[in-house]
Amino acid sequence: MSRYRLGWYELKKSESGDWLVKFPLGDVYSKIIDQAFPKLNHIGWRSSTKSNSYTYIKETNAIEIKQLEKFLDLLKERIVLRLNKNLDCYFKDELDQCFALDYNWEVPDTYTGVGELEYEAKYKKDIESIERLAEILAFFSSEHPNFKEANFITAVPGNPGKSFHLPDFLVKKMGEYMMRDVGLDLRKVKTTPQLKNLSFKDKVEALKDSFSLGENVKNQTVLLIDDLYQSGTTMWTLAKFLKENGAIRVYGLACVKSWRDSDNI
Repeated sequence: MSRYRLGWYELKKSESGDWLVKFPLGDVYSKIIDQAFPKLNHIGWRSSTKSNSYTYIKETNAIEIKQLEKFLDLLKERIVLRLNKNLDCYFKDELDQCFALDYNWEVPDTYTGVGELEYEAKYKKDIESIERLAEILAFFSSEHPNFKEANFITAVPGNPGKSFHLPDFLVKKMGEYMMRDVGLDLRKVKTTPQLKNLSFKDKVEALKDSFSLGENVKNQTVLLIDDLYQSGTTMWTLAKFLKENGAIRVYGLACVKSWRDSDNI
């Protein structure tokens, strides 16, 4: 499985005075917690039943616990995206973390709230939908301990000459909400066909040598923003490209994830 939603967590004080934190999908979320809170003093992640993981936090304070609780609540709202089995022969760990705000559909032909915003923004160029999406993206990026430290927040580039590319507008608006500079001289230098119509091998081949970079990202952290995460081929290709150009960390954030990895439905 390559997409996950945190359904629940426990965070409570034990009889010893240490704080117990426990959640499902431990192999996914324990790494995210450790990256977000590298100084959190805990005994190490232990396996429980049904793939749950837990640990005890020692010598902490109320501020740290509140920050952890706030972050766990943030994770419950969003979808973690990892490399799917169709692409693991082409990529490894190029993306350090990747999230989507939600799926595009709840069930076929029924949009999620975010999915409807993405549709209205992308296909109708609705200004209010663009602004609302950017606001949600900006909030998540500001509240995520790793994402908010990104040196660059930039759009996944579209085909050359594309008249309207939603991620560009989202990133610009995010900069206004976050009150910071955004953008990166990252461009797509060749037009590629719609990736949803290609095999995974052909997706990777189509994106080969597709991007150029006009700025130095050595030892920098880059946050990539896209409207739709489908198979992940574009996001992972870009992350690999940026890492090859010296980026130390690359994160991804998309508005919506398609139910399938191969098409939009």
